[in-house]
Amino acid sequence: MEANLFGQLNEIALALGFADFGAARMQPLGEPARRLDSYLEEGRNAGMEYMGRNVDKRKDPSLLLEASGSVLCFVVPYGKARKGTPVASFALGLDYHKVIKDRLYTFLEKARPLMEAASGSAVKARVFVDSAPVMDRAWAVECGLGFFGCNNFFISTAAGIRCLIGIILCNVDFKLLDCMQLRWKKHDVMLDCGMCGNCVRHCPTGALKAPYTLDAERCISYHTVESRTLYEPDARPVDFAGYIFGCEECMRACPWDRENEAWPELVCNKDYIESLTAEDWKKMSEEEFEKRFSGTSLTRAGLQKIKNNC
Repeated sequence: MEANLFGQLNEIALALGFADFGAARMQPLGEPARRLDSYLEEGRNAGMEYMGRNVDKRKDPSLLLEASGSVLCFVVPYGKARKGTPVASFALGLDYHKVIKDRLYTFLEKARPLMEAASGSAVKARVFVDSAPVMDRAWAVECGLGFFGCNNFFISTAAGIRCLIGIILCNVDFKLLDCMQLRWKKHDVMLDCGMCGNCVRHCPTGALKAPYTLDAERCISYHTVESRTLYEPDARPVDFAGYIFGCEECMRACPWDRENEAWPELVCNKDYIESLTAEDWKKMSEEEFEKRFSGTSLTRAGLQKIKNNC
């Protein structure tokens, strides 16, 4: 092998706009799996029953591929909404699930010939973006791309806390192919959260009960995005005021919060969303919402829920 396969794939990933790239051997997860068990046993997933499904696959991704091999991990930078914007920054553009998946498929198209030439066999691969039982944050850490923050976000050493994660599972074992036995992990010195406590102190509802311990039942993001509950006008929690789709208080308090050069698709509605008032959202028709926000993450909640959050 004239060139290191990992290095070649890293060049492809960076050329496609990913902020960072890493790989790790596919195997059952240890500590992240134990944290998942505690999270579910304590009921901290609130109404997100799907977190309790396919737990075996969450812990061991080889069950999703039905083969052994490697986990490829990609870091995607996203933008930062102006302070006071009631919509989370990840929702300022098109739905990141599709945007990132499209680019991962492009990566796979370019990388497949290299992987097949190196391995001498057909490549079997699956692409995932936050929509299947894959513990993407844990694998981003395993791949050496960053660390867990006390607020439970993955923090990238390349993009800070404002990043999304793409995953490709493949049947190629990079460690066996790498004749030079080069280190896969991009960062030899693994950092960790400094536990400044900013995120815990700034959580408006106390959902971050302690470092690394999030109770979704008290989380504004859960209630404004994931929950299907509609509140009576006088029953909406007072702490939710000013948030209609997500909450970023713990992110903004983090020392790793930074401005990123976001992919254009992920910020294409930024100026428009930042210009809207709560009254604008309340007056918006379903037709206007569909015309402007079809294909975006805001459809996850829907206009009725967003108006109820106002």
